[in-house]
Amino acid sequence: MHPGVFTGRVVSKIIAHIAVAAALGLGACGELPTNADELQSATKVAYQSASPIVDGSHTLPPAGFVGFCMRSPEACTNRGAPAATKVVVDDRVAATLVAVNAKVNDAIIYESDTEHYGIANQWTLLTDGGHGDCKDYALAKREALRAAGLPDQALRIAIVRTPRDELHAVLTVDTDKGVLVMDSLTPEIRPWADTRYRWLERQSASNPLQWVSLANADGDDSGTILAGHRPN
Repeated sequence: MHPGVFTGRVVSKIIAHIAVAAALGLGACGELPTNADELQSATKVAYQSASPIVDGSHTLPPAGFVGFCMRSPEACTNRGAPAATKVVVDDRVAATLVAVNAKVNDAIIYESDTEHYGIANQWTLLTDGGHGDCKDYALAKREALRAAGLPDQALRIAIVRTPRDELHAVLTVDTDKGVLVMDSLTPEIRPWADTRYRWLERQSASNPLQWVSLANADGDDSGTILAGHRPN
């Protein structure tokens, strides 16, 4: 079966586990730091110290994600033949990442799902801006980078916990320099290990409908990597 094709059995199996996935429901996102106005205004790509993230076993997608994919299957299907799974970061690609990150962060006005829709866990692709939360920023950045020609397999949404213990969604970009993070909470594009997030799960490179837990340095795929604080 083509990885982008939905079948009744596949969808039913995923929906049957949505109650379990509600623990990663993302009813709210991480908040901007109190010193947000003091952060540098110029976006940059800092990739010198980037490193790979080790994928673990298959896990349940976040609640709300399956409903989004049923409404917008083209956004949950890798387009074309399998391509490179890593982006080569040169000046053109770095400029593209910077432009997309800044444009989406400026175009979307943060508002929680409960405030905007009256329900939680609503994933929405806002290609022209509007009101949304962290999930919507990540979806918009992924779509814009796909349109710019970056390989689908390298663009993967991830779920993390912030230092404030808030669930949060970001877009990760797998590159020849390691994994870079495009985040709605900062103008900087950072290596994943510089975020101080606790990494839980992210989309599979081969099939964006599927998700994988994230393994720690000891090979435990419990989905609890704390960036910058790996166990010895």
